[in-house]
Amino acid sequence: MPAASDPARALEAPAPAPGRARALDASLHRRLVWLAFFRVVTVTVLLGGTALVGWRAGGEIERGTRPLYATVVATYVASLAFALALRVRRWLGAVAYAQIVLDVGVAAVVVALTGATESVFVFMYALAIVNGTILLFRRGAVVSTALAVGAHWAVALSAAGPRLPPLPAVFAQGAALSAIAALTAWLAEQLRTADRRLAASEDELAAITALHESIVQSVTSGLVTLDDGGRVTLLNRAGELILGVSAAEVRGQPADRWFAQLRAPLSRAETDVVNARGERLRLGFTTFPLLGREGTAVGTAVIFQDLTRLRAMEEAVARSERLADLGRIAAGLAHELRNPLGAMTGAIELLRSGVELGPEEQRLMDIVLREGSRLERLIQEFLAFARPSSVRRRQVDLAAVCAEALDVFAHDPAAARVRVVRALTPAPVECDPDQLRQVLWNLLQNAAQAIAGQGGEGQVEVACAADGRGGAVLSVADDGPGVAAADADRIFLPFFTTKAQGTGLGLATVHRIVDAHGGQVTVEPRHPTGARFVVRLPAPPAAAPLRALG
Repeated sequence: MPAASDPARALEAPAPAPGRARALDASLHRRLVWLAFFRVVTVTVLLGGTALVGWRAGGEIERGTRPLYATVVATYVASLAFALALRVRRWLGAVAYAQIVLDVGVAAVVVALTGATESVFVFMYALAIVNGTILLFRRGAVVSTALAVGAHWAVALSAAGPRLPPLPAVFAQGAALSAIAALTAWLAEQLRTADRRLAASEDELAAITALHESIVQSVTSGLVTLDDGGRVTLLNRAGELILGVSAAEVRGQPADRWFAQLRAPLSRAETDVVNARGERLRLGFTTFPLLGREGTAVGTAVIFQDLTRLRAMEEAVARSERLADLGRIAAGLAHELRNPLGAMTGAIELLRSGVELGPEEQRLMDIVLREGSRLERLIQEFLAFARPSSVRRRQVDLAAVCAEALDVFAHDPAAARVRVVRALTPAPVECDPDQLRQVLWNLLQNAAQAIAGQGGEGQVEVACAADGRGGAVLSVADDGPGVAAADADRIFLPFFTTKAQGTGLGLATVHRIVDAHGGQVTVEPRHPTGARFVVRLPAPPAAAPLRALG
């Protein structure tokens, strides 16, 4: 819409932004609608009431009241036309001027019909000026005042005929209308200035609110705020992801339903929670009060983070450090034990072959030799755990490595009462194949011992597959007695065993080898019995690109 056709836009700052222009049009549209409604009500009450009184006084419709009825009808028709014109936004300025002309015209007709300068309806000029000022502010006041004064002079001259109109009355009424215009124009400008300031404040508040919302939603830690009644008022996006609930779901609800463990009186704490997805998480959180303007508490805020992976990494690092220290001590101790053990075993062999022994002495000699062999085997396992060879990585198929190990295990006495089920999918991976065979061998031995402890036969399922990220997954599951929940965290520690003949080094060695490959080994309980060991081998780290020097 051209600037000349929209007075409201012409009074604003030049070239307003599209959003600001739309706001101006919407404001002018609202004023036009309300003033059109006010005009119809005013004409109906004043003119319609006057016409009705005149009709009742005369007993019939007199000629003097007919123009009033015509004025009422014309006003209704014009108001309907304006209502239709308001549907076109680019016509708003023209409609505003047309309504000012209509208001002044209706006032002039009514004043002319009811006594000109002596009419009691002269105040309708003032209403027309007020309406014009409301519509177009200062410009509307000037236009409506000029039209009202001119129309009043024209009515006065027309009613006086060849004589002069009562000039003092006409001047006084014109001056009163001008004063009213000046006052309403000043008030309208003050109102518009206040509206501008309010709009600017609202824009600033909206910008601050949007910035605050963006900051809160961008924080990687979870944030929840509660009111004085303990109801949730805000939950950011990170909090939704951690807790598995949506902000819309919890807003306005009692916080104890979801955040009971996060409302400890301590300012900083950690706790274990189970989120809405059933995941068990370790959360660290900080609680602090929200203060109002006067320093009074208006609620509580809780910032929380998912520390599950961090704590697991810390535990893994601590476990690796303990195992490394233990390995260094064990290596030296094993060497010190191995030498005297070899000497004692050799001496027993010499005594056994050079001296005539009775049955009892022979039995004792056999016990010593058998236990010596057992100690030698234990020392060998201990040395394998304490001093693992370096990882010699090469690209292999994990399925082929597992198949070779299973073929060898099939001829081991421990496999006599075990049925092995294979589910081997080709899985290229970069690893040390010899050490991976030892991992699978130890897991198979562990499963066979668990099944043998039940005194019957059992089944072991061995599976491997690529993980889709350049790594591989190997699993060994048995239907033995399983692993107790209390033992799950200690099962990979050296010398921890639940078997009568176990050394407690097989699974510790598995953990050591997998950790050296940068992987992870976990145990999962099976239902109703049994356990499943899962080895995850990551993709090899990508080589850093070389950059020429100089």
